[in-house]
Amino acid sequence: MTVAYETWGAVNAQRSNAVLVEHALTGDSHVTGPSGPRHHTKGWWEGIVGPGLAIDTTRFFVVCANVLGGAQGTTGPSSLDATDRPFGSRFPQITIRDQVAIEVALASRLGIDVWHAIVGGSMGAMRALEWAIAHPSRVATLVLLAIGAASTADEIAQSSLQIRAIKADRNFFGGDYYEHGAGPREGLAIARGIGHFTYRTADEFDARFSRNAQGGEDPLVGG
Repeated sequence: MTVAYETWGAVNAQRSNAVLVEHALTGDSHVTGPSGPRHHTKGWWEGIVGPGLAIDTTRFFVVCANVLGGAQGTTGPSSLDATDRPFGSRFPQITIRDQVAIEVALASRLGIDVWHAIVGGSMGAMRALEWAIAHPSRVATLVLLAIGAASTADEIAQSSLQIRAIKADRNFFGGDYYEHGAGPREGLAIARGIGHFTYRTADEFDARFSRNAQGGEDPLVGG
């Protein structure tokens, strides 16, 4: 099992000063810093993590790990098996609890017994909640963003539509698309569109996408 992670702050920080940042579904461990190999954009929380910022790296030792099953270094479906073949559809189904189990092992390897705080949004907040439920003695503070206590029936239904969109893409190949040189990009784009629709309120949609022309648009010419 491979776990990819990034750290910021003093390496010799006290264990009680360690902060775990949990990335969302489409994030990775690159919380802050410039773009580079495997990171096409700068960190997704620039302005939040760093010296003198909200998560102050002069005070805290900050850790962010890629989730188990992700595509940015930690073992997942794109990882190679003993025969150098991507696991693909053979990769086992995993849960938030499984992902946190790997993070617990990483924390122990780093010598962190108790996190000063675990901070996460969306799927990251799900993992933060799981830490508090399964390992309450190892978490001093939770900072949760964009999360509920449990999925509602309509959320489960919308997620099922996203899964169906991905599986319906002709390039899904039953989950073994790594071996075909193409992935279910169109299905994934539709699924992400459905997801974004659920993240926004009616008021925000009206402000951003109402029937009124915006910012110099001509509705009769591509508006």
